Amino acid sequence: MMSRPHMQLSQLFHYPVKSCAGFPLTQASAQLMGLEGDRCWMVADSSGKFITGRQWPRMVLIRPNITPTGLRLEAPEMEPIEVSYRDYVQPQASTVWSYAFQAWGGSAEVDDWLSFFLGTECRLLYIGQQSQRLLRSDESKPLAFADGYQYLLIGEHSLADLNQRLPDAVPMLQFRPNLVVSGAEAFAEDEWKVLRIGSVVFDVVKPCERCIFTTVDPESGQMHPQKQPLVTLNQYRAFPAGTLFGQNLVARNSGLLMLGDEVEVLA
Repeated sequence: MMSRPHMQLSQLFHYPVKSCAGFPLTQASAQLMGLEGDRCWMVADSSGKFITGRQWPRMVLIRPNITPTGLRLEAPEMEPIEVSYRDYVQPQASTVWSYAFQAWGGSAEVDDWLSFFLGTECRLLYIGQQSQRLLRSDESKPLAFADGYQYLLIGEHSLADLNQRLPDAVPMLQFRPNLVVSGAEAFAEDEWKVLRIGSVVFDVVKPCERCIFTTVDPESGQMHPQKQPLVTLNQYRAFPAGTLFGQNLVARNSGLLMLGDEVEVLA
């Protein structure tokens, strides 16, 4: 076993609604489906097909705050609106990429709010208490509305390496990780196979292929006119599998994650 006592969990993020604003956490319950509350809601078109910040970059300006009864959505020049779990009981066919599964629709008022802000007809969907979507590579693992995997990890020094090459530095939140690790060399995570963070063991299953969404500024909701940082990433992180930055993880067990937790490379 290779131990790296100096490696720690330095940042934790969750994204209650897919493609909308993310929030830092000091601790979180890590579950097989992902961090508790992470991407359990999704904006979709009228057919239930997901829409994201790739097409509608203003989505990152929507701030979904988790409440005891659901969500509170806030956005610039909009009155906040409450979303209640109890309203989301209408079965709704939904699709993320080519994976079709059942989710739950609800409030027409919330759908109108989102449609007005984004300028396109859309609706809010809820994954439910038990996701009907399963990880394709391991059907024992449930998956919420994330693109393909439950967790995304990035090393602090990997971002620092990228920022040294950019005309203007970008924040970690622009890459939408859940787990950020300090104390590792830049792109050390490319070589990891199995990790333990706190009491939770993760398999490192696939590098994350980056897309145009990485060019959206989380503060302005606008794409970079020169498509940075993706253009720079393409110059030195392009592989046959795509432009890679960060690693997708799958949890073997549930447990509490806290900032400062030791990160051990087990394989």
